[in-house]
Amino acid sequence: MALVVFRSKAAGEIFMFAETARRLLAIIGKGDTARGVISAEQVADALARLTAAVEEEKAQIRQAREESEAAQRRGEAAADEAARAITLSQRAHPLLEMLRAAERKRVDVTWGV
Repeated sequence: MALVVFRSKAAGEIFMFAETARRLLAIIGKGDTARGVISAEQVADALARLTAAVEEEKAQIRQAREESEAAQRRGEAAADEAARAITLSQRAHPLLEMLRAAERKRVDVTWGV
């Protein structure tokens, strides 16, 4: 399985499975390329997009949990797979932290195989 490495002068390197990296890059509007850059000018937008996607997923999980609890109160069996899955928030956290640091220092974030 291939790895993608994110680098920035603002933070240490992040190694991520390619599948996860592609998903995060798609969310922030970057193409599916082996190498690329999020320029210092683009960091704020990338951070906003990724944060919004994480918050949207959290809302969906919260709603699913509420529906599951309501079903249990009615005596219905409910599968709670979402609670055990690794969330976007967990996968995106290292990159979010790197983007925040890059925004503070006004530097680029690059990625490559």
